Amino acid sequence: MEYGNGYRKGNMSKALPLRSHLVEILKDHCLNVNLNSVIRLEPSKKSEFDFLYLPMDFKEFWKNKRISNLGYAFVNFTSSDAALKFYEQFHKFEWPVPENRKICVITCAKTQGKEALTKRFKRKIFWCHSNDYLPVILAPPCDGVKVSSLVTVGKLAGRPKIQWKKRSG
Repeated sequence: MEYGNGYRKGNMSKALPLRSHLVEILKDHCLNVNLNSVIRLEPSKKSEFDFLYLPMDFKEFWKNKRISNLGYAFVNFTSSDAALKFYEQFHKFEWPVPENRKICVITCAKTQGKEALTKRFKRKIFWCHSNDYLPVILAPPCDGVKVSSLVTVGKLAGRPKIQWKKRSG
């Protein structure tokens, strides 16, 4: 991992809980890091994120009406220090989910920065039923305190024309 040198701000996290949990985990993490920075008199080291995408298994939704993610997410932190703090807390973290134990693995994403991530996903078509599953830009960046607007990236296409057979059994 090459954090702290100013150019690695994007994380790809693997083995994730549900999307709603991920947003709360990120908010809580940033809030706690920022409060600790103030206590240590280092308020310039702010932790915040400005892009989030948790890819979903849309085929599984349309076929079986079951919503599940693909097990990884793209999160862009606004500084390499913020990305490093997240890595230190969550890399090899075991999610406390009783029915589905998973270990979180944090890696550097190939695509770095909000602008590059936005460019990567803005022309993508998402075959899903709701904007809730599209990538989002958080404006202003989320630090755990500020209320951020979620600006979707990509195009919602709705139900695909392909009809899948339901699983038997």
